Amino acid sequence: MIRFSFFSLFFLFSLTSFSQQRQELQWKNIETIEFDFPKEDYTSDSIFFYHALLERSVNDSLLTQTPPFSFTDHAKPLDLYNYWEHKGEEQYDVLMTKVGYVLDKPIEFFSKERLSDPGYISQTMPAAKIKRIDSTYHISVGFGAPEIDYTLHFYSPEEFDSHFPDLKNYFNAYDGLDLSPKLIVVQHNFKYGKVMFQETSKMSVSISRYFQLNKSQTLVFNYTLNYIHNIPPSFVGGSNFLIGKIKQGIKALIDETQYVCRKTELSELSESTE
Repeated sequence: MIRFSFFSLFFLFSLTSFSQQRQELQWKNIETIEFDFPKEDYTSDSIFFYHALLERSVNDSLLTQTPPFSFTDHAKPLDLYNYWEHKGEEQYDVLMTKVGYVLDKPIEFFSKERLSDPGYISQTMPAAKIKRIDSTYHISVGFGAPEIDYTLHFYSPEEFDSHFPDLKNYFNAYDGLDLSPKLIVVQHNFKYGKVMFQETSKMSVSISRYFQLNKSQTLVFNYTLNYIHNIPPSFVGGSNFLIGKIKQGIKALIDETQYVCRKTELSELSESTE
């Protein structure tokens, strides 16, 4: 059975078509979910990246998992909305990514007001059209990319631990830093649109943790869990094509965000919040 869709990778790929090359970012591909590095290793010219992909076999069950990655231990804890428990007969490919990167602004720059502002979001994703209705955002890029609805929730470390107590030890084990985040943002992506009549993704949950790296820089760790209806077929590159395009999109998003950070004064907010 050939399974094929455009997933959100085509949304990310669309970002690369419009993003300008702002700086030279170097990939540091990590083999395990645990980032065991001193904070001095994180710089604004590097992207630390880890991924694990579990594809369904022809009988729609998950393939045998290869240690040290475990769906139960490493991916499922990020399913904050219990999709897996309520999926019924529906099956998914499972993709997990973890990204670490540095932005050239102090931690105070990344407030709830700024990060939830559609104007600021649009600056970091110039290819996208962003609309917010109440607490739900709707994002579209155009042909070749699914439209997506998503919500944002903002937590202090204490609030997050209260809402999701099981994740406290999870992050302590895998962050690899003796630092506490100042802000945690949960993005829940859902209602993925079809592309060329093909289903794309069921959902993704993205958890971004903002740390004060020093007085002028912020370190971000992003953990993302994706449940995918289909992945590209082998004749276009299969999973390697998928991961490659996702990395291009991640790089483009970080690039644009860094550009916005460097050109924006700390006290500025976009016009849409005034």
